[in-house]
Amino acid sequence: MLKTWREEYRANQAMKRQIELEQWEQEKRWREEDRAARQKVLAENAVGLEEHNDNIRAATGVSYLTLVCHEDTWTFMAVRAFGQWKPVWTQSTQGLYTASHAPSILEVGRFTVDPNLPEGRIRKVANGLARSGMQEVILSGHNLAQLMKALHEGVQEDDVAASARCSRLYNKLVEFVDLLDPGAESGQTTGVRYSIDDSVDAAHVKKS
Repeated sequence: MLKTWREEYRANQAMKRQIELEQWEQEKRWREEDRAARQKVLAENAVGLEEHNDNIRAATGVSYLTLVCHEDTWTFMAVRAFGQWKPVWTQSTQGLYTASHAPSILEVGRFTVDPNLPEGRIRKVANGLARSGMQEVILSGHNLAQLMKALHEGVQEDDVAASARCSRLYNKLVEFVDLLDPGAESGQTTGVRYSIDDSVDAAHVKKS
């Protein structure tokens, strides 16, 4: 009887080890599949270095543009480009009279790159009686190049959601850069408004 029990115990242990091995191999396959899928996504999001260099060169030549986007979108980009930002801020440096919405001296000290956005460069856009969160940001060509550089680097983040956001926003800025005509006379479209504001086809909107 003891011999039979030992044989059953050994058989059960062997079966348990086999199940654990099969589970480990399955999990390994899943990890490899996830890694391959992640690498494929990152590769699809990426922009070649030569193309990126051309985009930065073009962006640097812009005098300024008025970027219209949601404050959360701007915050996502600004944190990557400058190291620090909060949605409520309408400036990044304090003037002679400190405004309640401006960063404190300690907060400004945590900027990795000075965004140089003084008071008046960001205006919150009202939507009826309630603020929608949309805003206008006056960007110099230098600011634009900083944003594009940061977003291009962000495409390589392991977080595929962050990579996708960086890729989409980078490409939206590229759409503006592609409109530039180096041969056109300077100053014709200085300060043009450009919106990051994808929407749905009006045909799909139900009217109340």
